Amino acid sequence: MAKETPILQTFDGGEMSPLMGGRTDLAKYFNSCSVLQNFLPLVQGPLVRRGGTQFIHPVKAGRAWLLRFQVSERVSYMLEIGPYYIRFYTARGLLAPGGVPVEVATPYSAEDLTDGNGLFALRAVQSADTMYLFHARHQPRKLLRTTETTFSLATVEFANGPFDDPNTDKNVSVRSSATTGQVDLTASAGLFQSWHVGHLFMIETDDIASVRPWGVYQEVAVGDYRRVDNRVYICTAIGPDDDEGPQVTGNVTPIHTEGKAWDGDGKPLPNDQRGSIGVEWQFLHAGYGIVKIEGVNSDTQAVGSVVDRLPNDVVAQGSWKWANPLFTSQSGFPEHGAFWRNRLVLVRGRKIAMSVTGDFENFEAKSAGEVETDSAIIQTLNARQINRAVWVVESDELIIGTDGDEWLVGPIQGSQAVGPANVRAERRTSYGSRSIVPVEVGGRILFIQASGQKLRDYVFDYDTNNYASNDTTKLAEHILRAGAIDLTYQQEPDSIIWVARADGVLVGCTYDQEPGRSDVYAWHPHPMVNGWVESVETMPAPNGMGSDLWLIVRREINGKTVRYVELLRNPLGSQEDHTEAFYVDCGLTYRGPEATTISGLEHLEGQTVQALVDGAASPDRVVTNGSIDLQYPGSVVHVGLPAPCVMASMGVEAGATNGTAQGKIKRITNVIVRMHRSLGGNLGPSPDNLETLNFRRPSQRMNNPPPLYSGDSEPIPWRGGYERSAKIWYTNDQPLPVTLLALMPVVGTQDDR
Repeated sequence: MAKETPILQTFDGGEMSPLMGGRTDLAKYFNSCSVLQNFLPLVQGPLVRRGGTQFIHPVKAGRAWLLRFQVSERVSYMLEIGPYYIRFYTARGLLAPGGVPVEVATPYSAEDLTDGNGLFALRAVQSADTMYLFHARHQPRKLLRTTETTFSLATVEFANGPFDDPNTDKNVSVRSSATTGQVDLTASAGLFQSWHVGHLFMIETDDIASVRPWGVYQEVAVGDYRRVDNRVYICTAIGPDDDEGPQVTGNVTPIHTEGKAWDGDGKPLPNDQRGSIGVEWQFLHAGYGIVKIEGVNSDTQAVGSVVDRLPNDVVAQGSWKWANPLFTSQSGFPEHGAFWRNRLVLVRGRKIAMSVTGDFENFEAKSAGEVETDSAIIQTLNARQINRAVWVVESDELIIGTDGDEWLVGPIQGSQAVGPANVRAERRTSYGSRSIVPVEVGGRILFIQASGQKLRDYVFDYDTNNYASNDTTKLAEHILRAGAIDLTYQQEPDSIIWVARADGVLVGCTYDQEPGRSDVYAWHPHPMVNGWVESVETMPAPNGMGSDLWLIVRREINGKTVRYVELLRNPLGSQEDHTEAFYVDCGLTYRGPEATTISGLEHLEGQTVQALVDGAASPDRVVTNGSIDLQYPGSVVHVGLPAPCVMASMGVEAGATNGTAQGKIKRITNVIVRMHRSLGGNLGPSPDNLETLNFRRPSQRMNNPPPLYSGDSEPIPWRGGYERSAKIWYTNDQPLPVTLLALMPVVGTQDDR
């Protein structure tokens, strides 16, 4: 029998799929676990027990979601968005000056906020103190931060568009009663509907050529019309009052787009001719006008007010060249937004609208009738299938994920500014996405695939000159089988992507991809006792040290379904005292004079809770009337629901004299555990056959918690016998810190089967 002493020295493979149980040919096999719960695999290799969750405040009402409102690295808010309201959290607490929660009313019902797949249906994009909110059934809103404690929600009124494709049916024309002011609109066929009310309506001149072009030294009179390109002007003055001769245009082409201007200097005609050169022109319109419809009397009659002056022929005979707004309650409002290339981008379905450069709420497609580089842009994703955009991410190019493929929007000529004549949309890949906002990690976009069961990364590959995508769940295909419903990224203290699964389990992925240096994507589930995670979001910690993971957790408390806003605490820091170890869920901390009774636990009424009293685990208690009585007093007490941690190695592969140890009879004699600042735990061949680790030494005083242990344990006797598949299990049911650095078993393997 061959005897080996292998070492399991890194766990940065996370939890591996049962389907990988035979893949000892992979290096990640030896870095992975067959079971991993409530542990964080770090990039450095060890397993660290996750911190507990701190109870912050009950959700006001119903199913709610979290959204970050980040003004700067030092000023940020967490939004609790529920049916018809938004609440605000900051400094790890509810924003409630004077004890009154800051709250903003919204138009979003419970059905608006959560779609049929259980996903968050509201989208947001932020610029400084302003956050734009988008929903398919509601006109866009903007959330404004006016002071540190005051917010308001306003409806966004976009100017000059955006408009849908112009009408092409010459049998449907629209005539106006006037060119300015309040007007009556009459359609030649059924056109107007109730949804038109409150929206802009564009009407273009039927025949711009009917207006005579402006020319140099042409005789004109007051009231004459002339056009320059699509700009139409009216003559309003013709030189000196005492000049009885003819008036002719000057040699300065009118270019103004508002008010009045002269096209000459008013000098007399040469050779003693009577008259003068130059007249005054007032700008009227650029070949089209815009009306804001304020009422619909029938399908052929509407009333409104003119926003931009209408062409004269729209009054005289009407025009079939009209356009509805691109986004309406009938066709749907923008579902997504982004800031890209100094434009506000709106997306719905396959339609994309980009604002005027630097003017986020202006969607004027032409400037005085001319298409300029900075004019608004309307783009359509011309795909083979009618796929719907489900997310938008701004990068060097605008990346759009649909439910069937992925698109890039960018300039045709990279050296020139993006404009109506220099923009293209290209389909690059066809994985398809779920309607969950992706996260960005080190230049990589990570999105949930359409099934909700895979997390893919998306990064530009210079070798192929295209975007490449990898499935980060390929070694842990089981991890998202229940489907993902929410996604966020916590950059510090550890690079972890967090996913809320449809079954309520919180799942993390330690992710670190540095070309040529690191290849870590380690999955780790975090089931909770009496807890179902429904929303996840991160924002900077108040002290500027890393970022916090915020959760909305559904629980069954005292016979009722409740939802709490909770905060995932970090594991015990390397410089923190052991009394600060917070490893309970939905917990609170008491600090003060030594006390035996801990109150303020109404949110856990009737629940069996654990307590860490001055660094020592205390016997479980049941919360009664919002309090518990401890076995012994303490001045720093953490109380909350249990959050046990569990890990099991992959099948031990120590080799044999004639090949692999897999499938051969083997026996583990003992195991040494290398730990760092840890306490407690059990070790053994199965979860129901474990040996308790003892860290207390005879020299240590009783009635005091043992100090945190760092180093190698004594050889731990192994309770298992001879077996073909040997695994090492570690569990810890007490609220104590754990950092596993390595497991070192002694394994004997028979050569024959």
